Amino acid sequence: MLTLHRMFIKTALAYLVAGSGLGAWLMWKKAWGGPLPNHAFITVHNHLIVVGFFLMIVMGVAYWMFPRRAGTTSREAARDPLAWASYVSLNTGLLMRAFVEPFATGEAQPLLALSALLQVAAIFLFILAIWKRVRMPRLAPPKN
Repeated sequence: MLTLHRMFIKTALAYLVAGSGLGAWLMWKKAWGGPLPNHAFITVHNHLIVVGFFLMIVMGVAYWMFPRRAGTTSREAARDPLAWASYVSLNTGLLMRAFVEPFATGEAQPLLALSALLQVAAIFLFILAIWKRVRMPRLAPPKN
């Protein structure tokens, strides 16, 4: 497993810990009373788990396991600039959302829009990077 794959998978695990921790804190506040936190924390929790963990781990495993183009080594495939751009874009957008949304006022709306655009851009970059690796296997000629 090369750096690209490890980064996606380890970052996904970090988001799982962060999202689970936030979810536990939200449940603690709900169970033991006291002022409930801003509803935006629930949205952040959902994003950390769904986008941060599930999507990031799917992307990392796809980059790791999908077949490479013929003549491409695993090291060359792991240096794909589109893959790295998707990693940076997804994390930048997700972290921006996680830190801005709970405290967002009217002035923060452009930052939330930018975070959404970065996450969508990451998905399109992933599709561009992985598309050429999704293909039918070559069939061996029949034996006589």
